[in-house]
Amino acid sequence: MSMDESTGTRGRWPTPSEALARSARPAALAQSGELRRATVRFGYRVGSMGFLVARGVLSELLPHPATYPIPNAPAALRGFVNRQGALVPVWDLHVLLDDAPAVETRESILLLGRGESRIGLVIDGLPRSLKRLEPVSRLPAPPALLRDYVQAAYTGDGTLWMEFDCEGLLRAQAQQALA
Repeated sequence: MSMDESTGTRGRWPTPSEALARSARPAALAQSGELRRATVRFGYRVGSMGFLVARGVLSELLPHPATYPIPNAPAALRGFVNRQGALVPVWDLHVLLDDAPAVETRESILLLGRGESRIGLVIDGLPRSLKRLEPVSRLPAPPALLRDYVQAAYTGDGTLWMEFDCEGLLRAQAQQALA
């Protein structure tokens, strides 16, 4: 049996407290400039359009969730999902944009935001991680419904990705439905 010089023990595993006592602090991952260049954004598709999750917005994918419909609500308001005891409204932008999905399975819901301000969106496929986005110098004309909410557009992986105020659009839709 060999002698472990760091603990002075012979042929046995160190106890957890011994292992923690001799561990060193990990080195910094990268410089802040490197981290900014390595920022990953997530894009999701609704019909033929690509959208970006806004910077700093928490997102969570729910594949095949149970959605509970709301009677007498507009068709674009698909219903609610129960997430961690909170009811989160789920919107179907396909209905608002009159844009059929590329694939007939629209079973994934992307939750955006935190706490009481979370919203859900029916999306096509899985979100994509986008590491290299180039700003579009001339913003293409978005559908009329989105004109006041599209803030910027980028290209990445051969696709146009729009950054828009999803919360603002859905808030306006909800107010319109209540009027």
